[in-house]
Amino acid sequence: MAISGVSGFGSNNEYQSWVDQAAADKKKLEESLGIDTSESSSTEKTSGSTDTSSTSSKKDTSSTAGSSYTSSTSRSSSTSTFLLSYKHNLTSLESASESLRLGSRNNVFSKYETAMKDLQRANTDEDKAAAQAAVDKAKEDIVTAVKDFAKAYNSAVSFLESNSDRSSTVVRQLNSLKNSLTTEDAMARIGLSFDKSGNLEVDEDKLKDTLDKNYNSVKDIMGGQFGIAERAASKAGYILDHASVEKIAGVAEKESKGNSISDLDDFEIFSKFALGGAYNLTNYYAVGSMLNTLV
Repeated sequence: MAISGVSGFGSNNEYQSWVDQAAADKKKLEESLGIDTSESSSTEKTSGSTDTSSTSSKKDTSSTAGSSYTSSTSRSSSTSTFLLSYKHNLTSLESASESLRLGSRNNVFSKYETAMKDLQRANTDEDKAAAQAAVDKAKEDIVTAVKDFAKAYNSAVSFLESNSDRSSTVVRQLNSLKNSLTTEDAMARIGLSFDKSGNLEVDEDKLKDTLDKNYNSVKDIMGGQFGIAERAASKAGYILDHASVEKIAGVAEKESKGNSISDLDDFEIFSKFALGGAYNLTNYYAVGSMLNTLV
């Protein structure tokens, strides 16, 4: 089966005809790869940084620096839904960690320290009032960043737990993320702890009090070279960069419909491309080319 690249459309009828043919080819491709989509049909949306899973029974929504995401933490029934949600959860964790890492440009700690210096240099009452407001805002940004990190971490861990039966690779990645946090004693010093369900939670009052009395403690434990954000981001980034789709989805561990798949590097490329919107008119030719490579 070969699928030709499409460079343009003369009419809406031609466009719809290609979409219908693409849907049919997609079904054949799934069958040849042994992907079972009979359990449920799902719609994946990637507008901005928002994903919605058709199998979601539990959703976690948070905003970071003006962007929002909605992530599914439930068991994903289809392989395609799982792969999309998998990457979304880990990417969200990596993004939430970024604002807390001292090595990251414009991290919240650097902004707080800049605001403190401006307050010390302020001379007039008006300047002092404005500088103090900036300090208060910068401190609140740190608290918000820590809370966003906790949400993203809980979402990623919950998702991997819900899908841990897919493959041993998912189990290893789950344990790796859990081990990315520091000791509970260190976390407790800045207001972090685990609830009865194992979720990371933030005591805002404790965190704010520590920022006032022992700022460096929060800075080092949360954003330092070996801090929580650095370790979590490194784990998430490593998983995204090095784990193959084949191992993540557990395709190599079982045979489906009598077909054994030994190499899915091209499928991994296609799945990543699909995150950007497979029906973008400017990308039709690339879709056809990659499908030709697969089949």
